[in-house]
Amino acid sequence: MNTERPFEVRLRLGELPEPVEDLLVEQLDAIVSRFAEVPYVTVLQDAASGTEAAHRVVDQVRHLGGEVQAVDFDYVTRGEIAERLGTTRQAVAHWVAGQRQAAFPFPRPAIQAGVSLWCWSDVVIWATVSSHAVSEDVRLLSADEIAMINGELAAGRMPIFA
Repeated sequence: MNTERPFEVRLRLGELPEPVEDLLVEQLDAIVSRFAEVPYVTVLQDAASGTEAAHRVVDQVRHLGGEVQAVDFDYVTRGEIAERLGTTRQAVAHWVAGQRQAAFPFPRPAIQAGVSLWCWSDVVIWATVSSHAVSEDVRLLSADEIAMINGELAAGRMPIFA
């Protein structure tokens, strides 16, 4: 029985020469984007777990010449949460304050530096448990899985995954 499901893996890259970008798009069907001149690549990967998906994607991107720096947490603002969940900013403000749907507390912000940011995968877990419509066609890596992979990348101990 095949237990693999599609996971979305978003990586932050170092320099991305055009020929490498072309290979990522052609061979991995990757989506390449840039924010503040930093390249990101998003790839769908079938796997049994988020860590397995990330290991495979990192290995594939490196094999094609990409310089992987980290798995991206996909931080979102209240407005982006409202947009992605098809609701209002006011509803999100109530969830954050614990004024609505407090049976399962809304995730704490991952970053608070003038503006609060949440890890999108944490919000998806909350939304699913709280019976909000969220597409489950593609799974996301959890914040814990992302942290583990980033630790391996930072320590230079990323396992080889074939």
